Amino acid sequence: MKSDLKGYTPINVEYVIEEEAKEVFPLSLDFSSLEEEKLNGEKPITNKRDALKFIGKVFTATFPDNELVTRKLDDFEKQNIREEYCTLEENDVPKRKLELEIAIERAKKMKKDAEEAYASVLMEVAKYAAEVKLGTIDVRLKAKDTFCIALAGYYLVYSWGNTKECFVLAKAYEIPDRTELWANEEKNRKAMKELFGLDFAEMELISDTSQEENIDDTEDDDLPFGE
Repeated sequence: MKSDLKGYTPINVEYVIEEEAKEVFPLSLDFSSLEEEKLNGEKPITNKRDALKFIGKVFTATFPDNELVTRKLDDFEKQNIREEYCTLEENDVPKRKLELEIAIERAKKMKKDAEEAYASVLMEVAKYAAEVKLGTIDVRLKAKDTFCIALAGYYLVYSWGNTKECFVLAKAYEIPDRTELWANEEKNRKAMKELFGLDFAEMELISDTSQEENIDDTEDDDLPFGE
């Protein structure tokens, strides 16, 4: 039942990542496996706290709170949600329908109230059924478990995986504004190369001057005749 899922988190958390991003970016970052020469004089990383402290030093990273990501439901969650809507279907739906039929005979107002209750429980059944069919759930990440970096034109959100004891990629989306302070990728590209041996292409930043020139060119193109 849904009550059994309160505070529940699957042992193996699987986030929903775009296939394009999964092919480009590492799905997990194990800082505890870094060799001593890559630690820049820092002490060996043995836990999440050490890793986050190290990340703050070698990456240009933010630590977002309540970041909304999507993960897949596991079999236990699907089973309990399915039990919930089946119970509603078997017990509540017939009860509400009977109340509706009685209300029709008694008064129009009572009929209206019962119709709303009947529609509500059917909507709840449909909601749970759709949730199981979709097979995913949106979850909020805590700041103490999460960091975000800009890399190869994307913002990458990594979250601490308790089972794997490392940070896993939970979300990747294209940077909407390359002029943002945290969109600077230089430090992050260097860190990825030095720490994990991963190369990422440098993304060209669009300056304000270039944008103004493009606007001016567009305005000139709109003129029907030259002077």
